[in-house]
Amino acid sequence: MGEPPEVVILGAGILGCALAWRLAARNIYRGDSILVVDPNPAASQATSRAAALLSLARPAAKAHWIPLVQRTLEMADVLARAGHDAPVRRIGSIHLASSAIARQVLTEYESAAKRHGVRCERVAPGNFGKRLPWLEMSWFAEALWFPDEAYTDPYLLASAYAAAARMLGVRFHLGRPAHLLASGTRVAVKIDETVFAPISLWVAAGAWSSAVLRPLGASVPQAAVRSQYWITEQTALATGTMPMVLAADLKLYARPELGAILFGLREANGIAVRSTEIPDDLAGFTFDAKDASGHATLETSADLLEAYAPGLMRTGLRSYISGPSCYTPDGDFLVGPVAGWDNLKLLSGCNGAGIAVSAGLADVAVDRESGAKDNWEPYLPARFRSFDPDAPAFLASCISARSGKTSG
Repeated sequence: MGEPPEVVILGAGILGCALAWRLAARNIYRGDSILVVDPNPAASQATSRAAALLSLARPAAKAHWIPLVQRTLEMADVLARAGHDAPVRRIGSIHLASSAIARQVLTEYESAAKRHGVRCERVAPGNFGKRLPWLEMSWFAEALWFPDEAYTDPYLLASAYAAAARMLGVRFHLGRPAHLLASGTRVAVKIDETVFAPISLWVAAGAWSSAVLRPLGASVPQAAVRSQYWITEQTALATGTMPMVLAADLKLYARPELGAILFGLREANGIAVRSTEIPDDLAGFTFDAKDASGHATLETSADLLEAYAPGLMRTGLRSYISGPSCYTPDGDFLVGPVAGWDNLKLLSGCNGAGIAVSAGLADVAVDRESGAKDNWEPYLPARFRSFDPDAPAFLASCISARSGKTSG
């Protein structure tokens, strides 16, 4: 395996790969002193199941996410110029509102966007009727257009981060688990039969982070909440000029997907599982064995969809995808030291935006590693002082954080 690593990153999903690249690209550590470890192939688990909307529209309470998404978009361009396949589809998004509450959401989006230099404009919903023939635009009172919003392929973006990291010398050790060992107030990591004592050990294992930390008696203040979406059969309703759609009244998001429509619905009463219930490999895993295809969510939303999105209701479904999205009780990220350990740090709590903020949040972690103290304070895991991540009340608080989300 070469020289002992100075930094070990546990998790080769979108955040682990982004962190490895940014640490090396910003010369915080030599690339060949960084080691990324994962028991699975890179980006093969939760990352590859994401809908991957790169949304700039955020409510006031999450306006601090906007620079993180802007950074991801900027870094995707850097990767593309370097020859890495990091496809970003800048097709714009239309945010639609009918109720007074949803219209207030648009007002918040507009205000936050203007503060951060994000382009948006008020438009008449009917102007998008031909581009979105599956929606009944007459039901919507207001619309806000974000021309620079985009989506990506999450597996390819994570792979581009990893490829850029490898070019800088970062090493990847995939297909082998790692085990944490206490050594006083520091943590060592055992990989195969070798024990390393890195300067920094970052846990970026997503829904598996608590399982990784369990041997130390530590856990992560997040829960794996079901995220789900469907992909329709190929349809002429997915026009060549179709933008992304977010409709808070319906708790709906949608985007084109190779001649079909990918759409998700945020559940009013979601499902979360205990950290001990997440399998090592998500293949075949379901959050609810009685509703393995998400039909219950579709049935709950059927009346609203029939009124607002009749074309969608009349289009057959081809695929159903679900995966664990890590939500914290306050719906914000986790970046920084794990209490009680000198070299152990956490990068997690994607809150449904892990793809969108990936490069930006990785840079926050790099700032932490370099000693800067200007942008990571809100994300410190220590803000949750006492918690049991598997307790019903804690799981319920994380489900609530997801159900209350309005942005992409």
